[in-house]
Amino acid sequence: MRKILIETAMITGVLMAGLTASQAANATPLSVAVQSAATDPRADVKIDSKIMVERTEASESGETVTTLVDPATVKVIPGDTLLFINTYRNTGKNAVTGFVVNNPVHSAVALIEVLEDWALLSVDGGKNFGKLPDLTVTETVAAATEEQAGETAAPVQTTRPAVASDVTHIRWVLPSPIAAGASGELRFRGVVK
Repeated sequence: MRKILIETAMITGVLMAGLTASQAANATPLSVAVQSAATDPRADVKIDSKIMVERTEASESGETVTTLVDPATVKVIPGDTLLFINTYRNTGKNAVTGFVVNNPVHSAVALIEVLEDWALLSVDGGKNFGKLPDLTVTETVAAATEEQAGETAAPVQTTRPAVASDVTHIRWVLPSPIAAGASGELRFRGVVK
């Protein structure tokens, strides 16, 4: 199984104080790290990544319209919704099977949704993957006891159901072969923290 790891390093640059989105986009390009042998036909699948900012405005008729804006043309601020698009294309002459794409979710972004409902998610740094309703998060909280009259006791670990903002990684295991020359998109939305 071939895995592609996509880093969205641009987010760090976009969120750095004093830099415009345009400056950050030019300073920290997206990168793709291929983790397979060059003779593997899956190496023929190329991935391009981009991030778009969703802006919602009222049109002249009063309707609400959402548009995608290049982050190089606007200032990205906390609360902005980002659309992450990973476009893949098989540039080889053979169909490619067993193609997997792993995408970390930057810590400055809270996941809203993955647009492919068959994607797998991780809330533990990419160690385990599953569907969101099946995932849990373990948290350490301070426990108060009656005997201590409001003082906090030793920390206690609790488990709760995971929510979208807990997601640290997304994994797409493409269910069908990618035919020679075929392409597609893998997308997710997040909000800048």
